[in-house]
Amino acid sequence: MIYVGLFYHLLLVMIQGKYNHIIFTRGSSEKMVVQTEFTENEKNELLDSNTELNKLINWLDEINSRPSLKVVEEKLLNLRINSTELSKFFNYTDDGYHRNVIKKTDNYELVLICWKAGQKTPIHDHRGSDCAFLILEGVSTETIFEISDGELKEKTERRYYPGEVCAADEPDIHRISNNEDGNLVNLHLYSPPLKKYNTY
Repeated sequence: MIYVGLFYHLLLVMIQGKYNHIIFTRGSSEKMVVQTEFTENEKNELLDSNTELNKLINWLDEINSRPSLKVVEEKLLNLRINSTELSKFFNYTDDGYHRNVIKKTDNYELVLICWKAGQKTPIHDHRGSDCAFLILEGVSTETIFEISDGELKEKTERRYYPGEVCAADEPDIHRISNNEDGNLVNLHLYSPPLKKYNTY
């Protein structure tokens, strides 16, 4: 039997002058993820230093609608981003992976997600949102699950390397892990923004 539910809640705290959302599982003090939203000045500095990222955001704003997952995947594959130039914007935490929100609108959410060695997401889906992400640094391991005869079972596992893109439809059930010794950084694009999800 599997337990499925929307069982996260948020704690708003101030860290280094920024508001951070720390997400916990219900009934647990275990931190799953810290979320930081870039200030306007930080966002401008980030986009000024990376033309490709700026072009992606301009395109997303211009279409003013939800792009298809295939189109998003192609856009991310064509990005030429130097992760070294962006490294000052990478934030990590010891207790869980770190979501660094670049921009969020009604149609999309663009996030730099950073993992230290051994960190991983819970097993989850994307209720109502497509997701594609470009690996900028490190190796990203995606484990895909399926529900068979009422049980959650591991189906496949794949490793993604810098420059590769992983794309997940709304109903896909997966977990993203950093199983390597170094850090992992992915550029995630959710369409529309990820508002809720099931964990398994």
